[in-house]
Amino acid sequence: MILPIYFISLKDHPRRAHCQSIIDNPPAQEGDLKLQFQIFDAIDKHSDYFKSGLIENSYSPEWLKESEWFKGMHGRELLPEELGCYASHYMLWLKCIELNRPIVILEDDVILKPHFYESVVHCVQSPFDFVRLFATFWEIKTKRSAIAHIGGSQVLPTDPKVEVILKEHFYLSAFDVFAASAYYLTPKAAKAFVSASLHFTEPADNLLSLVHAHKIPNFTYIPLSAGFSKYHTISTITSDDSTDLRTSTYKPSMRFLTRFLTSAFFTARRYYYYRLFLKRYAHLR
Repeated sequence: MILPIYFISLKDHPRRAHCQSIIDNPPAQEGDLKLQFQIFDAIDKHSDYFKSGLIENSYSPEWLKESEWFKGMHGRELLPEELGCYASHYMLWLKCIELNRPIVILEDDVILKPHFYESVVHCVQSPFDFVRLFATFWEIKTKRSAIAHIGGSQVLPTDPKVEVILKEHFYLSAFDVFAASAYYLTPKAAKAFVSASLHFTEPADNLLSLVHAHKIPNFTYIPLSAGFSKYHTISTITSDDSTDLRTSTYKPSMRFLTRFLTSAFFTARRYYYYRLFLKRYAHLR
């Protein structure tokens, strides 16, 4: 079996060479699964996609302001770089549907850990449709999560009330787990993500976490089989431009009020889907 693996990379960016070096010297592949690395030209504000109507038909400040993400603590108008990132992932979801086979999507600032090949073999052999190979746990109170406390670096005993490991490596949590830097997905997940992306109303990594919107459970492979390389840069979420947009588009007092009123609901919703999926996959514990 061949598993296509796509690096999202801008044509003229220095990280392109990093991606090419992995393509030229891929991880050892000892089993029947063959990894087919290739580069997908990332979409940015200079791309034809911005001129062809994809972004124009998918993004509007009016739609954005109705979204949960916009009304949350980090909500603001999306930057062109974030729209390009979302569009890049979106086009690869369409590619997954076209190929009608699982794929792996990598952003160009990741490194592959020694057990990367083993992790994707496990993903292919699993019944799961979406698995992060890298994740951030920054919104989880680590004292409540053994896995988050060590950054997903190893499998540990968990409290099934809030998190569980299935099939030895697949982490399911009632907490929010983020990142779109490295993940495995099937055509079923790709179709769900596309259907949930009629409008771009949050960064791509946030969309992946909206389980209530696309109904695809969020699994994370533990130990994480990808990480950030030395080429990783700080997210635009914390840039000066995005901070100014956050302040100008939504009054801080209203933002805190909104978060206070909705936090309990969001938490209850996460726990609902966690219990739902835990029941669905109980036979795999």
